[in-house]
Amino acid sequence: MTGTRTYTIQVLGRTLEHLGAQMYKRRDTAIAELVANCWDAGASLVEITLDVYGYDRDSSRIVITDDGVGMTEDEVQSDYLVVGRNRRSSGAAENPSPNRKVMGRKGIGKLAGFGIAAHMEVSTWREGSSTEFSMDMEELKRDATPEQTVEPVPIMARTGAEAPVGSSSGTRIVLSRLKHSTPMSETALRESLARRFSRVTRGEMTITVNGEVVGDPQITFEQRVPEDGYLTHELPDGNELRYFFGFSDVVLSQSLMRGFAVYVNGKIAQTSPFFFFVEGTASGQHGTRYLHGEIHADFLDAGVDDDSDVISTDRQEIDWETDAAKPLSQWGQELTRKALRDWASRRGVTFVDKITSDPEFSVRIAGLDEPSKTQVNRFLQSLGQAGSDQEKMRPLADSVIRAFEYRHFHDIVADIEEVSEDPERLEELVGRISKWKVLESRAILEVIDGRIAIIDKFNNALVTNISETANPAGTENLHDLIAWYPWLIDPEWQVLYEEKQISKQLREWKVRDFDEQDLSRYDFLALAGDGRVKVIEIKRSGHTVTRDDVQKLDRYVDALSKAHPMIDAIFISGDSYEFPLDRWNSTAKRLTWNSIYSQVSKYYDHYREVLKADVSAPGFDRKRREVVQTRKVIELGAYRSPADRKAGLGVQDVNYGDPGFGPQGKDSVGEEDAE
Repeated sequence: MTGTRTYTIQVLGRTLEHLGAQMYKRRDTAIAELVANCWDAGASLVEITLDVYGYDRDSSRIVITDDGVGMTEDEVQSDYLVVGRNRRSSGAAENPSPNRKVMGRKGIGKLAGFGIAAHMEVSTWREGSSTEFSMDMEELKRDATPEQTVEPVPIMARTGAEAPVGSSSGTRIVLSRLKHSTPMSETALRESLARRFSRVTRGEMTITVNGEVVGDPQITFEQRVPEDGYLTHELPDGNELRYFFGFSDVVLSQSLMRGFAVYVNGKIAQTSPFFFFVEGTASGQHGTRYLHGEIHADFLDAGVDDDSDVISTDRQEIDWETDAAKPLSQWGQELTRKALRDWASRRGVTFVDKITSDPEFSVRIAGLDEPSKTQVNRFLQSLGQAGSDQEKMRPLADSVIRAFEYRHFHDIVADIEEVSEDPERLEELVGRISKWKVLESRAILEVIDGRIAIIDKFNNALVTNISETANPAGTENLHDLIAWYPWLIDPEWQVLYEEKQISKQLREWKVRDFDEQDLSRYDFLALAGDGRVKVIEIKRSGHTVTRDDVQKLDRYVDALSKAHPMIDAIFISGDSYEFPLDRWNSTAKRLTWNSIYSQVSKYYDHYREVLKADVSAPGFDRKRREVVQTRKVIELGAYRSPADRKAGLGVQDVNYGDPGFGPQGKDSVGEEDAE
């Protein structure tokens, strides 16, 4: 028979704030606490529904439904609406489902919903009859200070209504007026619940999020101890635990999946990532990104009184200073240290084997002297312990080997090794490295490397005939490339302005007599080293140049000459014209994109082989000889011995060959090279 009933709940507002809103701010933590109540109700299925699409915190809802034993209308008042009821000490700790241990203890998990929502609706049913009521944060939180005493808050309930079809008993909690402004990720919630509830718990109680079952974490182990199942260990105090751990073959992207999760009665009691506080001092620290394990220590929650409680209220951490937890802590530290140490050793050996068996690297290592080979192997083993994906580590291995191929770094490697245990001598060595300006040199190389990359991009822009301007907006274009890197046109020119109206330019130059209605605009205005101004007009490489294109540039020059007599016109385009070039009939200097690309390339191409680190390339050897020669000149002065004179000219940046006799491109810096 349907009816109504008035329940009451009495709780100081500040207490409600601390126990609900403040303690359970994380959505996954709050939902996990409500799911734990489902376990204690004997549920075999928990369905969680999230509003993901069209999310609005004022109208969206989070719904948790279980098929547990539910509550009668009397049990709602005597059990559910009693805040802080210790279920175990009150003698009600038996779980309705056989062989299950109760997870709840403090009697405040029901308030977790208020951490993420301001309104909770509760529907609970058994044997065909349901009870429905709601609780509102603002209604319950009436006091201003913890010292005030308040009257019980009435809660109107609807009783005796027909239960939902398909379930003889259960409970549904609907959270609304949500506090977070963004929707919750379904995937993230599944991963969190998979970690917060053990495999055993999820084996007895299926949990779904928007219809998809929360399954075991998908981890491919490179090593698992044991290979399957769990190991059992007895601590010195006689307590027994079960555990497993393993190392993923890739970095675990979710921090929640890293380290050990400590479970008590099937629910997490120490959240991960957790490494028993040794992650800052243990060998193989990089292995913490790969380590995943579980420890089941039900004995930590065997007591019934408050004094025996060693787990924080929000089930986030264990009080490791208590006598009950110390033996587990000491054992966990030893286990974690050994696991990380063994992982590092195993990883290093595997990486060395992988690199030294690779033909690309093995040939280069074989070319080193024996001491260098030994050091390379040792450095590679250390590098392998760093633990990134081994394919991604290949460039780092390449750098280690290259450090020995660059002979002028060889003595630094040896010196570092020699003084690494002596702080004073190490400080002296670091001073030498600083004197060499290693960091500054690296910065310069980055600039040069970047410019070479831009030159290659410039060449690609010409080949693919990209537009002069961004049409439509957001399109890669030639004008923007030149505007960002003006040195592409001529490294010796300074580009002053771009796309400015002729009339505006003349006004800025204080010219009085000009056409105010002239809205035409040049592409770029540059200043050369000799003081001459360059008016630049560009057309994409595939554009067919018309007479009107050239005449417009001539008009720009005529107008701007009123302010600056030393002005030149520069017309840059491809090789296509609608008229014969012998009828150019313009004072503008005609340049092609190919000639500009060729010119700018010559400024930087001699660095390519050094940056590519091709030690067998002629360009690399030229730069090596230049470094040796430069050090000699700085130390001894600019004097060439007879042998030096016989060797010929020094290293040069370009090599065009003898236009009358020598073959084009031959490196002819001396007789030795000609042989």
